[in-house]
Amino acid sequence: MDSRTRAGWIACALAVAASVPTMARAADTPPPIAAEWRSHEYLLAYSGFTTLYSCDGLEWKVKLLLKAAGARDDLSVRATCGDPTGMPSRLVTARLKFSTLALPGSPLAVGEKADPAKPPVAALGEWRPVKLARRSPRDLDSGDCELVEQFDRELLPFFAIRNRQEKMSCMPHHVSEFGIDLSFEALAPLPKATTAEPTK
Repeated sequence: MDSRTRAGWIACALAVAASVPTMARAADTPPPIAAEWRSHEYLLAYSGFTTLYSCDGLEWKVKLLLKAAGARDDLSVRATCGDPTGMPSRLVTARLKFSTLALPGSPLAVGEKADPAKPPVAALGEWRPVKLARRSPRDLDSGDCELVEQFDRELLPFFAIRNRQEKMSCMPHHVSEFGIDLSFEALAPLPKATTAEPTK
């Protein structure tokens, strides 16, 4: 993205903020950040040793992780299982379609190519702390350790993050209460009720 196009996206984000009345903000609350939505498609193949998932189970957990990291609400996860009965399966694949916020002009994720038919959409975001651990989010269990490891390795690169800290300790065929330990700050959308002037 050249400098002229990047400036256009930032100007658009400024216009979005200016079109809505500004609400009072706490003195220590940083202003929103001019960003853009980017769309992604990915085929995830999960084959764990400790925890097996049904199609519905994997869909639910992957959506949970994507939303926790700041993916837009209109994400789609469609799983295909090796067991036609709907029981947990050794191998489950899922086709993912999701959108994440990025700073204007930032590089694409490794292996991604820009789609001219799907240009980025200007938006406002904020750096939001994310902690993945047992019961954080609430429906994340100790047995999801291998899935969180795979999420960290394969899907987190699609997100704009900073200050990543990882102390994962997943062991095959063993569930540890403290095995999941991943934290970072993610560029996430503002709460719908929040309006303010963005940073330049």
